[in-house]
Amino acid sequence: MAEIGATRKRLQPTNWADPEVVRYVAWVSVWGHWLVWLVTAFLFAYRPGFWYHGHYEYLLLHVPLVTINGLVHYRLWTNRSVTWRWLLLLSFMDLGLITAGIVLQRGFEGFLFLAYYPSLTLFVLVFPSLWLGLAWTTLTAVVYVLVCLRVGLGIDLVAGDEKALMARLAAMYVIVICVSLIVRIERTRRQAAMERERHLQQERTELSQTIHDTAAQTAYMITLGIHRARELADKANEELMAALDATSNLSRSAMWELRQPIDAGHIFEGRKLGQVLWSHSSTFEKITAIPTRMSQSGTEPLLTVETRSRLFSIAHNALTNAYVHARPGSVEVRLDFEGEWIRLSVWDDGEGLPDDYVERGRGFNGMSADAERMGGTLTVTSERGGGGTTITCVVPHAGRES
Repeated sequence: MAEIGATRKRLQPTNWADPEVVRYVAWVSVWGHWLVWLVTAFLFAYRPGFWYHGHYEYLLLHVPLVTINGLVHYRLWTNRSVTWRWLLLLSFMDLGLITAGIVLQRGFEGFLFLAYYPSLTLFVLVFPSLWLGLAWTTLTAVVYVLVCLRVGLGIDLVAGDEKALMARLAAMYVIVICVSLIVRIERTRRQAAMERERHLQQERTELSQTIHDTAAQTAYMITLGIHRARELADKANEELMAALDATSNLSRSAMWELRQPIDAGHIFEGRKLGQVLWSHSSTFEKITAIPTRMSQSGTEPLLTVETRSRLFSIAHNALTNAYVHARPGSVEVRLDFEGEWIRLSVWDDGEGLPDDYVERGRGFNGMSADAERMGGTLTVTSERGGGGTTITCVVPHAGRES
């Protein structure tokens, strides 16, 4: 019973390749199949008699290849789910088509057996289990041996064909074992890195909650105390009122900066970027008393934590610049999901930016660096004299949540 349980555990899909790896291998497999199809179609059109020797049955092999490969390609192109089952279907297709081609090439005499090797490699990339890889290799080897024995002239023992056959079979097992061991090492490293990242995310989430329960509450109470002091102060004392106003603005800035790690914690908890920005914009309006509107178009796809975190950081820094420097009457945050792109824009109707705004601080340089790390761009449009400022970040959403 224990051995059966261990076998079932090895065969569980959770022990197979990650979704990102499956999708990447699917793209490689699809384009590889199209390349093979184009080459064979060209050879048939160029010199059909030389390559096919009158066996037009080869043309029938193109039907399942184009149909199945086209179906998988369509799912990839439309961003639909492509699981290990689709890759298994491609593996069965490869086994069937390669074997059929070997039969048409009179068994052992042909060279199509070489196509087994990349097919086995792709199988092991999707199914990293060594036992599964060896089982699939054994199935492939048995099918190939049966074809070699029963098709064409069979195996010529006098000519030593059995030695060549054993070498071909041994190459299959060597390739599968080597690739499987390499995949296992890389997978172990990836899992260790993901585990470290999970610990970091948990620590960030706990830190954001701690800040919310301690420093943020303290800053809020200080702000209430300052407001009460302004109400009790004698308005005739202009110096006191100015000091209280400056302290009030400073406390608001502190409260706003404390919101960044607090709301960033929601990103690491798994919330969508749009939800976090809605909450962040609402908090910005409450703290600064600046009317703020948040809008969104399109459906948010599955984004990586890094992408959501960097976009959130850009939005926060843009709002901070608007509050500290622009003195706006209103602010608007907009998030658009357009096809393969994400557009984040923060607009204010404030005083605009000075000509040397880039050299005055690290905010804009940091936002530009975040956009570049995501493979996108950051643009700043500003007009002095009340023309307002618009900060726009456009990035691809190729990265998916793993």
